[in-house]
Amino acid sequence: MKAKEYGIVANWNYVILSIIVLTVCTLLILYMPGVRDFDGMVLKSVQKFLSPYPSYIPLFFSEFGRDYNMFWPQFAACCALVSNQKYLKAFLLVFFVQTSYLLTMLIKNFVCRTRPCGDAYPGYSFPSCHAATEMTLLGICICLIMHYTRSAFWRYFLSVFLGIYIFMVCISRLWLGHHFPIDVIAGLFLGVLCVNLYVILCRFFNR
Repeated sequence: MKAKEYGIVANWNYVILSIIVLTVCTLLILYMPGVRDFDGMVLKSVQKFLSPYPSYIPLFFSEFGRDYNMFWPQFAACCALVSNQKYLKAFLLVFFVQTSYLLTMLIKNFVCRTRPCGDAYPGYSFPSCHAATEMTLLGICICLIMHYTRSAFWRYFLSVFLGIYIFMVCISRLWLGHHFPIDVIAGLFLGVLCVNLYVILCRFFNR
């Protein structure tokens, strides 16, 4: 099997894995009320561990994932792709980031899970929209960096930097008490689903 074909198989495996994890998380929330108690216990442990650190840290990372702040990173990534005549990849980047957002909203309104902080923050809790959209956008950016950046140093430096940023955005949602851990996990795997569909479609149209 050629390396390229193997890559497609691997991407489909990640798609299937993401769907399974997302489905299992959704079923746990819907049909196992005791999960909330376990989720709450883990959340309190995380918050207790992070409590000595300044509160502006999670606020900074959490603010980056808001709807209106997501425009500029998407715009910058699309400009870089368009300037290199990668029009389809630019379109698919925006398409999948918006798809991750819409899917998150759809699942939120289906599951209707209340947030750990109650009504202090608007909307439902499951899954985390911040985790899903950040994983989609920055995950796609990591794929593009790994593919197009010639310098090994910058390729790995930028990929690790963006990976840490995704992690910090997810932690910030727990830190602020806006999500339970399972919400963030489900959001991450929804993002992984979109990233791999992006890669699959890009490879398909580049044949």
